[in-house]
Amino acid sequence: MSTCKSLMLGAMLLCAAAGASAAQTFPAAPVRIVVSTPPGGASDTSARVIAEGLSSLWKQPVVVENKTGASGTIGAAAVARAPADGYTVFFGTGSTHVVAPLMLPDTPYDPERDFTPLAIVGYAPFVLFARSDLPANTLQELVAYAKAQKSDLNFGTSGPATIYEVAALLLEREGKLKLNHIPYKGLAPMAMDVAAGRVDLGVGPIDGYLKNDKLKVLAVLGNERVASLPDVPSSAEAGYPGFAVPVWAAIWGPPGLPAPVAAALEHGLLQVLGESQVQGKIAATGVFVQAADGRALRGLVRRDLTALKEFGASQARAAR
Repeated sequence: MSTCKSLMLGAMLLCAAAGASAAQTFPAAPVRIVVSTPPGGASDTSARVIAEGLSSLWKQPVVVENKTGASGTIGAAAVARAPADGYTVFFGTGSTHVVAPLMLPDTPYDPERDFTPLAIVGYAPFVLFARSDLPANTLQELVAYAKAQKSDLNFGTSGPATIYEVAALLLEREGKLKLNHIPYKGLAPMAMDVAAGRVDLGVGPIDGYLKNDKLKVLAVLGNERVASLPDVPSSAEAGYPGFAVPVWAAIWGPPGLPAPVAAALEHGLLQVLGESQVQGKIAATGVFVQAADGRALRGLVRRDLTALKEFGASQARAAR
């Protein structure tokens, strides 16, 4: 064997050994999960359940840090700029990685280039709900009622450039309606105003606020009913199959993570998400675990970016 070939083989063996060592020793320090929503919500609670499981698995502290604002892009951008060592990861959603990049022209990151996809956590079906005295009890009745009104119905969301606004835009398209969009700073204040009758409609994940008897659920937005609301039809059943809202949660690392570190993170996340106790705790937030690896997450983001571009959400946002 020539000297050149010997040196190349030696370098390859050293790289392989270093990679194996990194995978075996990671993590050797506390890990931080950045969440782009305030404490107490579905994303925050789910992240804390995952952090607890990872801490137990790795025998290292795993902490959750809330970095909110700008439709989730502040937290996402912080992780996109973090060191590529695996000790900072991001718990994000379709809002941060599909909707905001398409609807906010100054989003400070590229959702594909600036992250290392690690794992899909699961899906969070959305529901369309209304004030209890609205004279419509189904999606079909709502569309008929809205078209008969002389003024537009008010539609509350948790904020602009989020999946909630996309749901409102899709409802306008599917029902051929015009809605008066009212953005709030969070789901809870919006749901409270719908319950109080100050706003006609809202959209959000299946959550505790739906137990308020001043609210009524009109439809699950998607193709199927959900077990927790067995009597509520899906939007597809109601004749509106075009709701393609990216309602999922996932975890990313910064760009350029070494393959062994990314593999260690992915393996740990999938192991924790495979535990029935973890799945039950996360399901209580309205997020149903359907864990998948980083490759699947990369494909999911690309698919939904393409779908939303075709829908034209960015143009719709600019025109509002």
